[in-house]
Amino acid sequence: MGVDLHEMVQRRAHREYRVPVRHTPLSERDSFDETIYRYTEEEAKAEASRCLDCDTICSLCVGVCPNMALLTYEMTPFVTQLPALSVTDGSVVLGDAVDYRVDQPYQIAVLTDFCNECGNCVTACPTSGEPYRDKPRLFLDRRDFEAEKGNAFWFAQHGEAAIIEARWDGETHRMAINGTVEYASPALKATLESDTLAVLSVEAGAGALEGQHLSLDRAAAMYALWRGLHQSMPQVPIAGTEGTKVSHPGYPD
Repeated sequence: MGVDLHEMVQRRAHREYRVPVRHTPLSERDSFDETIYRYTEEEAKAEASRCLDCDTICSLCVGVCPNMALLTYEMTPFVTQLPALSVTDGSVVLGDAVDYRVDQPYQIAVLTDFCNECGNCVTACPTSGEPYRDKPRLFLDRRDFEAEKGNAFWFAQHGEAAIIEARWDGETHRMAINGTVEYASPALKATLESDTLAVLSVEAGAGALEGQHLSLDRAAAMYALWRGLHQSMPQVPIAGTEGTKVSHPGYPD
């Protein structure tokens, strides 16, 4: 069943207070009987109707961000199969495949150049998360991106190819999408089919170790982020070669 976003936005625009919990009078609390009454059927339905359906689309953090640094993007849910990989005699051996799924169509990303880490999104998050830290963090400035240890993404365009780089565990992973998907990490190089991420070719990188178990999960995560933004948020800026920082005219860069 599809989601009526218009109805959901209207419902969220009106505050509905919780149904009060009824208690037994203090004068009757002279036994081991429960002191809190259960909801009636009508009360239970009224309380349940306050649900914001955050499992379908939340985006409360987007609405409270004063700098518009957080954005909601949409992607078509997809599933692919990624083989397990291991290094044997310097070559990469493909093992059994497991599903990699993206089921939720509405996702959140952070434009870090706009974020001043004010914490509004943390206060509004119904799951007690930290969206400005937890969600995929997009960088426009190259130096800022390279200074990150993890959860950092950098998008650029090189001719006809879309370039995505990511930082995990202090290392840079790179992906180029142009007909096929070319992925490279310190331990792995792979060419993947652009729609299914099926492995067309794979080889060990300079950082691969004999017997090491490798994974294409991070390649799939990079592809999924690019796919969602490319499909639904083409206006999101991509990185430039000169960076985004402007120094004060009276001070050195």
